[in-house]
Amino acid sequence: LPSNYLRFAVDYDGNGRADLIHSPADVLASTANLLKGSGWKAGQPYGEGTENFEAMREWNRAVVYRKTIVYFAERLSQGH
Repeated sequence: LPSNYLRFAVDYDGNGRADLIHSPADVLASTANLLKGSGWKAGQPYGEGTENFEAMREWNRAVVYRKTIVYFAERLSQGH
């Protein structure tokens, strides 16, 4: 949403503008900033039923989408 872009976009690559189309660094930092602003607690669990799972709701309200993110995060942390 444009309002989220204005609230959470971050210029992480230092080029003077938040570019969520061409800068992977800006995209990742902006996503982290949105999650933090939504109540994300670093180092805490993020599975279904946790506060972090609910914080992801601001990014995408679909439960199946959030479950998919959790699934892939767990797979990545296991080295798959």
